[in-house]
Order: sequence, then structure tokens, then C-alpha cells
Amino acid sequence: MDKTNYSALTYIGLCIIFTVIGQLLVKHGVLQVSTSKTMTVGLVNYILRTFTNVWVIIGLLSAVVAAVAWTMALSRCQLSFAYPFMGLAIVLVLALSGIVFQEHSTMTRWVGVLIVCLGLFVASRG
Repeated sequence: MDKTNYSALTYIGLCIIFTVIGQLLVKHGVLQVSTSKTMTVGLVNYILRTFTNVWVIIGLLSAVVAAVAWTMALSRCQLSFAYPFMGLAIVLVLALSGIVFQEHSTMTRWVGVLIVCLGLFVASRG
């Protein structure tokens, strides 16, 4: 693997990390807003509270950092090489949602993730 591919993999990794962090932070912020007693005020108030929640803002900024990393990755490799790696974000979010938020994941979801991982392995070989 040449230096360009290592660079691309670094940016792909950063994209995945910031995507996952962003998802977890947005979920954390939304949980704070949705458990608030002011939810009965209405949709507009909910939207305003959601998009002014510090965790949601940081989560969305993480998505921006992920997008910058993705752009850098694509400038160094083919989309067909890079895109399958985004399946790792699915794996990490599924695993971490159980750890961080105590969400239950069914065996069916884990089988699906296993299929994604197998597909990633196959796609990365070609």
C-alpha cells in the first residue's frame, strides 16, 4: 500500500470516528430535550430547544469535521474504495448505542452488521 492509500485510510478513519461521535452526541442531546417538561409546548419549541442544545450542536459540528475528512479522503482515493468503509460507522454506532444508552439490539441487527463487515472485507480486497 502506498503513502496515498495510508493517507486516504487516515482520513476515512477520521470520517468514521467523527461520524460516530456526532451520532452519539446528537442522540444524547435529543434525549435531554425530549425528556424536558417543556415538550408539551409544541413542535417549534422542540425544534428550537433541539438545535440550541450544546450536545446537538457539538454533534452536528462533528458531522462537519467528518465531511471535511471525507472530502480529504476522496481527494486521495477512489470512491469505490472508500465508501465501503463507511459501513464501520454502522457497526460502531450499533455497539456503542448499547453501551452508552443501554439500547437493546436484536440478533437480527447484529447479523446484518456481520453481513456488512463481511461485505467490507470482500470489498477491501479488490
